[in-house]
Amino acid sequence: MGERRKARRYCVYLPLQVCISRKRPAEFFTAQLRDVSRAGIYFQSNVPLDEGTQVELTFALPSDRDGGPSVLVRTSARAVRVSRTESGMATTYGVAATIDRIDFVRPIASNAA
Repeated sequence: MGERRKARRYCVYLPLQVCISRKRPAEFFTAQLRDVSRAGIYFQSNVPLDEGTQVELTFALPSDRDGGPSVLVRTSARAVRVSRTESGMATTYGVAATIDRIDFVRPIASNAA
């Protein structure tokens, strides 16, 4: 079977904040981002998600080499595949999600001293 992805994936290992906002109250937890493209995202979590779950994901892209500020990335996504992995006593879940919306939030420069 050939490659079915439509967009190039970038391997990144960054902390990720996951919010299930449709729950009341909203549920937040952290996960580990593994790769991202313009169309999808894959992360690993200790919290199971159901396929079809809508999530809000937030992570920070590191700053440039010149020491500039990092860029905050916020996405709305939907889990399309969830796989369970057991390692010793720990269980993790790999979540593949399609990105519905992505926003890049650049910090505002301040002259305040």
